[in-house]
Amino acid sequence: MKKVYLHGENTRDIKEVELEATADHGQLVEIFKREFKITEPDGDYIVFLQEDVVFEDGEEIEVKAEIIHRGHYHFHRCKKIHTSVTYNGQTESFDFKPSATGNKVLKTVLKNFKISGNDAAGLILKVNDSLILKATDHIGSFAGHHDCKLSLILAPDKVIQG
Repeated sequence: MKKVYLHGENTRDIKEVELEATADHGQLVEIFKREFKITEPDGDYIVFLQEDVVFEDGEEIEVKAEIIHRGHYHFHRCKKIHTSVTYNGQTESFDFKPSATGNKVLKTVLKNFKISGNDAAGLILKVNDSLILKATDHIGSFAGHHDCKLSLILAPDKVIQG
């Protein structure tokens, strides 16, 4: 038996499931559909391991043939998430694969906005005023296939009231 972790679009839930050692990607797709209650898929889903490579042109994903024990698999209809991040009135755009973690997104955003050291220490990414993108969250969990977009706000973790 192999244990794998499943991530779907538009949900933070991570499903832990066990598969036969000889399971293939077709069986993995069926398990995804069952676990995420997908009866009539609208659009073409892709299944990929968290570490799989998205080619430079963003049009193909190289998927490993064998299912990896304890692998994190993503089930998404977006090959990339078009992400806009606003900080101090300035908005920058990025493309990330759905499996990109909040930590990776934050590091990329901070580098792009040229924020480092103490200035970066207290900053977080917010999906909205009440929802924080955690370091371990995958951005595909917040984006749907209809537009494959996500808007984030780079903001201080603690706002000091004067």
